[in-house]
Amino acid sequence: MPQNKPDITKTYCNPLALPEYPRGMATYAARTPYDAARDSSWRRKEKPHFRETADPTVLYHAGKWYLYPSCGCAYVSEDFITWKHRRMEPYNPGYAPTVVEHRGKFYLTACQAPVYIADNPLGPFAAIGRPTMPDDAAFDWSDPMLFSDDDGRMFAYWGLGKPGIFGAELDPLAPNRLIAEPKPLFSFNPRHAWERFGDWNEDLTINYNEGPWMFKHRDVYYLTYATPGTQWRTYCMAAYVSRKPLGPFKPQKTNPFLRTTDGLIQGPGHGCIVRGPRNSLWAFYTCTVGVNHIFERRIGMDPVGIDAQGDLFSRGASQTPQWAPGLRLHPEKGNNAPLLPVSMNKPVFASSEAPGRHALYAVDNSMRTWWEPAADDAKPEFTVSLESAFAISAIRIIWRDEGLDYDAGVLPGPFAYTIEAQLESGWATIVDKRECTADMLIDYLTFAEIRARAIRLSVHAWPRGIRPALSEITVFGRSEQGRR
Repeated sequence: MPQNKPDITKTYCNPLALPEYPRGMATYAARTPYDAARDSSWRRKEKPHFRETADPTVLYHAGKWYLYPSCGCAYVSEDFITWKHRRMEPYNPGYAPTVVEHRGKFYLTACQAPVYIADNPLGPFAAIGRPTMPDDAAFDWSDPMLFSDDDGRMFAYWGLGKPGIFGAELDPLAPNRLIAEPKPLFSFNPRHAWERFGDWNEDLTINYNEGPWMFKHRDVYYLTYATPGTQWRTYCMAAYVSRKPLGPFKPQKTNPFLRTTDGLIQGPGHGCIVRGPRNSLWAFYTCTVGVNHIFERRIGMDPVGIDAQGDLFSRGASQTPQWAPGLRLHPEKGNNAPLLPVSMNKPVFASSEAPGRHALYAVDNSMRTWWEPAADDAKPEFTVSLESAFAISAIRIIWRDEGLDYDAGVLPGPFAYTIEAQLESGWATIVDKRECTADMLIDYLTFAEIRARAIRLSVHAWPRGIRPALSEITVFGRSEQGRR
């Protein structure tokens, strides 16, 4: 046995385990800009309800992380492992909220939203007014980002789709007002294969360059963006660079710097770059689910770095437990904790199966499939055999709240469950959440290392009207070969 076991409690796993996942915006009566412009079939009354969070802005302020996602703000973490929901006002300012600290104040805006001001990161925020041109004419921006430069100047960047990405300097005393006309910074370039629309970047005629984010390192301005569309596994983040905040910009050579097209975590796009403990750099990003709507999404995070040529780079979206910031961060070598999935595509047994919702779907490494027990199964159980003995110490659970209908009063809530492990001495409970009161659509659990050959999940209670569907359960561990 190793004498110094790593502390797995200091790890996280994608997608982030955020409590109280918010309601998808496309489930409201009003349709989204995408719905109205692109596809008349995405009408709220024709699609199931779902939960969604995406487009994250993150601040690292006074030793805490503040996460502002689309659909419901905000989340706070002091250890980068456990996130708490701190509902603020405005709770849902619009898609792609952005928050910046500037001259001791905090400024917030979002798609088609005014600019707000507050004295602290959680507000309350008071509206200053809608964005205005230099002639005081009001306008709306899509996917805005507010940036405070170290010389006291303030800038805005925005853009969504064919018109491209724009930037402008703001009045630092009234940062809803542009002091010069918007400047086009770059637009869709079909020679950039990663910007072409589709799961294989096959369409040269459509593109959604969006979600700009400005990050400054030394004297270089990195203007990152997402492309080609949030519904695709090819969704990614790339960067243009300049020595000036409004350019001219040129694409960096390492593009896209964050892209993953397979595995559980796919399509890491529309996010931000944040400097954290020990001067580390982190990307928070959107990842796709897309079962009930193309905007059904989740959030992930991973370290990034700047290489010898001055380009942003990453190792892609991580799929396994990772060390929290300030621990064993090595962007070049990876940030992986010493755990691997030991349950994927292993033999499974379920107490029952709803039509077409097979038990194997819960271990197939996909967020688009799920196991669902039969409607009359009052005590659902799910077992996965690991086939060999593994030293396990973490489990990720991803639920689906099938049957969700906000308008009919079928609301999300906690799942109560237990997890047992098959040990040499028999079955033993290792996780007991029978009294669970936390609404965790995604949960990541760590525990003292045990030697197990199988895991059994028993679902004891679930929200009224919801069907207890299990999108994925992943057991993480290490091989026991050679144990003495």
